[in-house]
Amino acid sequence: TATRDTSSHIRGNTYIIMMLRRSLLMVVLAAVAWASPVSETEHEESSKIVSNTEVEALDQKSTDREGKLLPSLFPLVQIVTFENAPCKRDDGGSGVCYSQSECEQLGGDVSGTCAKGFGVCCSLHVTSSTIITNGTYFVNPGYPGSYSNPGMRMVEIKPPAGTCQILLNFDMFSIAPPVDGDCSNDTFVVSGANSGLDIPVLCGENGGQHMYIDIDSSEDPIKLIVTTSALNFARTWKIGVIFIGENDPCKAPNRCLQYHKETTGKFMSFNYGAGSIPQLLNDYCYSICFGYVQNYCDIGLNFDRFDFGNINGNCGDDFLGVNHDKFCGDFNELSIQANATGPISLLVCSDVDNSNQEEGFSGDYTMMGC
Repeated sequence: TATRDTSSHIRGNTYIIMMLRRSLLMVVLAAVAWASPVSETEHEESSKIVSNTEVEALDQKSTDREGKLLPSLFPLVQIVTFENAPCKRDDGGSGVCYSQSECEQLGGDVSGTCAKGFGVCCSLHVTSSTIITNGTYFVNPGYPGSYSNPGMRMVEIKPPAGTCQILLNFDMFSIAPPVDGDCSNDTFVVSGANSGLDIPVLCGENGGQHMYIDIDSSEDPIKLIVTTSALNFARTWKIGVIFIGENDPCKAPNRCLQYHKETTGKFMSFNYGAGSIPQLLNDYCYSICFGYVQNYCDIGLNFDRFDFGNINGNCGDDFLGVNHDKFCGDFNELSIQANATGPISLLVCSDVDNSNQEEGFSGDYTMMGC
């Protein structure tokens, strides 16, 4: 009996050792697979690629009573996580990085990859209703075609907890133009943002523009509203909605309607988009801010058109503020240097009358080495 018991004990230990060796081998193979480049097909067969939002769902489905991930999932499944961060689409638009399956579940449109190829750049399109998903586009009815009916189109935005700003990217924006600077036909309005935040009413051509909207102390529903008149005009709009948290590196300084973080880029006044007859919109006063980049100080501003009125140096309420100086006048070319005595921002202001058809400005900026 003692011999049989000892033999059984040895067989049991041998079985345990074999299982441990097998598990160790699987862990090693999984580590090699993680470190080695693999094809998309191999990833689909041997890996589970998920974004952070999907990991939360996986944790709920695959936990035991003690709240720990069941060991049976590993090492047979490789989990790759990444942030649902803004991304640039191959078609030139903006979106949010999701896994392929998650984008399909949301009914989104894929263009290009992100997260080192593990994710796809995904966007959703709505013409009304409520936006709750990061990267959703508010588009005109009939998009990608045009829209010519009078009326109002509105979306309500319900950002997730912790959102302090909403970034609006105007990938396409063409509605009826202003009349003497007034948006008296069509309008685009943002309502419900932080109290006291003056957000310009837009019309005309604003493709390529953007807005950062502070909502950290907002209590009202946030709405995007396009109102169209009976004017016969082919309208198109495609406005991306991005949610930005307090600690997000994409966050703009508070009260900056526009924000540029790259060392070079283009900027222009509203209603100076492609295809427009440029015209400065009335009753504006907003800030264009520039991010800090290490080893860069002053900023060179080079305008290929600058028109705040031929007013002989008396700017009044039509001007571009740079540091403590006001600039106005009518120039085909103008260069200004913004000195880095502190955070650099531009103040764009216009009065309530543009019967003189002042055009506004268009140009580029270059951050200069210290």
